[in-house]
Amino acid sequence: MARPDSLEDNPPLKTFRFGHAPALWLALPLLIGCSINQLYQPEVALTLSVVVFFLLLAALVVRYEKFCLTAIGFAGIFLGAIWHQVKLPPQKPIEPHNPFAEISVLIEQAQNQRSGKGWTGMGMITDKGDYFRRRVALQVQGIAPAKGTELKLSGALSAVPKKPRGFDAWIASQGATLKLGPAKVLGVLEEPSRFSKWCWRINQYLEKWLRALPWEDEDGGAMLAATMLGRTSLLPEEAKKAYAETGTLHLFAISGLHIAGMAAALLWIIRRTPLPEKPIGLCILVLLWIYVQVTGASPSSLRAWIMAFFLWAGQSQERATPILQSLALACATTLLLQPEASSDPGFLLSYLAVLSIILVGAPAAEKLNGLSLVEKLTPRGTLSVKQRLIIRSKHFLCSGFCISFAATIAGTPLTLAYFNTASWGGIFANIILVPLSEIPLILGLASLSLSFSESLWPIAQHLNGLATLVLQWMTSIADALTLLPHLTQSGIPSEWFSGSLCALVLLICFLKQAEEKCPYRLMGFPALIVVLWLIFFVHPMN
Repeated sequence: MARPDSLEDNPPLKTFRFGHAPALWLALPLLIGCSINQLYQPEVALTLSVVVFFLLLAALVVRYEKFCLTAIGFAGIFLGAIWHQVKLPPQKPIEPHNPFAEISVLIEQAQNQRSGKGWTGMGMITDKGDYFRRRVALQVQGIAPAKGTELKLSGALSAVPKKPRGFDAWIASQGATLKLGPAKVLGVLEEPSRFSKWCWRINQYLEKWLRALPWEDEDGGAMLAATMLGRTSLLPEEAKKAYAETGTLHLFAISGLHIAGMAAALLWIIRRTPLPEKPIGLCILVLLWIYVQVTGASPSSLRAWIMAFFLWAGQSQERATPILQSLALACATTLLLQPEASSDPGFLLSYLAVLSIILVGAPAAEKLNGLSLVEKLTPRGTLSVKQRLIIRSKHFLCSGFCISFAATIAGTPLTLAYFNTASWGGIFANIILVPLSEIPLILGLASLSLSFSESLWPIAQHLNGLATLVLQWMTSIADALTLLPHLTQSGIPSEWFSGSLCALVLLICFLKQAEEKCPYRLMGFPALIVVLWLIFFVHPMN
């Protein structure tokens, strides 16, 4: 099979090009295998025998390429199931022996509550016994500790429901089977590493600085801190509700949007130095990795950094790597490091959204924005400023709508499955709020770069104030959009045709339509699948 043309700037994503994304053969079996183990939890010995069977079958039919690849694919799926079962904490439901418990917990993530009365997070139980290696959701009094601290905690211990809904569903998706809280700290069993302590101190410093404005506005400073540090718990309740109802709460999680915006800003700065291109890229990746660690190394930020790394690695080679290959490599790496991510709604939503943008949103926008014959034959110099502005505005709105539509359609089944609600407002809200969200991000980054010089503090604080004004404007827009009727869809998906299965059907649809040239079919068929699923397989909530 011929390799892609190295001079081809943006090659079309056609079916035959999937052969040049071999990481798909690793990412998809891993993802499907982890999902199978999450649902059915088969025995390791039985699963291993199935792997051996498919590998022997592949060896027998090695002359028949399609049969051999299919057998290898099935072997990979069951190997993924084994990997998920070996690495994941115990998942079988367990009822606590006593509603009050004293347990040792290794802190995996923690953040202070907005009220300042305690902190919430996730941890792994280290006590030998029935609870050993079980992940527990925490609600504790006091100040949040650094990641890696081992604490002795006491409080009310309860099990996550077998069929969790709402917040319990999110807890379960993180691999937690127990909840502890309200709890208090009895003592520190083991201190975190020096690096973890340093990251925590820097995080506290950044939060304090980002809250500093030229005027008194606790909510405004908290919103800027939430934007830069990825802590939605800092948002005022009214603002959090407005962003949730419009499907734009993702703007306040450290994700690809943050990483891309900061990478662009850092690239602009570092390119003013005489460094060659590859060292510049490495410097940016190192700085972004430090930023991810300082902000708590949340799963979404780690995924975004891994994706940025593979995109940079692919583009820095002499042959341009297709973006699908970089995306598949990032997905496979994440699953190898954190197989429990296969049930994390953030992981599934982010990768499915990016895939929908690559295979649906971007191609549809490119085709709709194509120049007509008259526009092609008209010299650009003859166009007036008004005509150029109209053309650019049309392209911006068309591209924004296609990308936002594709991402919203792709995410609807999973958001309904995990949270029993989905917002159609994101289709329109993202067009406006996503570009605006880059402004406070860049202003916050500039403010932090000036905060280390006392003489520049007044300038940095005014940058914070300007960023806060933009965030308040964004909140006003989100509030206005919540007034639109039928903005959200609520319901409970059918168990035998779940949201995850609908997402898998969408994934197959995206891949099958890779050669489609009609933009209306590119977006129409996935939308039709979701609409039919909503009509026939989503039941209204009581």
